[in-house]
Amino acid sequence: MRAPTSTVLRDAEVEQVRRDHHDRIVELQALPATAMRVLPGIQLADGVPTPIAHGLGRRPRWVRESCPRGGSTVGSVIEVRDGSYNPDRYVVLQADGWGATITVDVVVL
Repeated sequence: MRAPTSTVLRDAEVEQVRRDHHDRIVELQALPATAMRVLPGIQLADGVPTPIAHGLGRRPRWVRESCPRGGSTVGSVIEVRDGSYNPDRYVVLQADGWGATITVDVVVL
């Protein structure tokens, strides 16, 4: 996100409104949700840990997958945290029990 403009306006009341908006925008930009990324169409083979580059530049605070598409049975998706990949660059997900490769959208925050 771009930083809000910092132009100073002549009218005191207008300048106060501009500063209030500036402060609120800066506050919103600092929230973790502004750094959220949606990684669409990730394919997870059944029973295979799959590293996914998230592009946050830091360890994700939250990882969630969408409803799986393409499974032949009901299974689960787990996040693998065994230290085999750098969490600042990758999140590792594994599909278990689906009987086929599934496709999910992954949200990282």
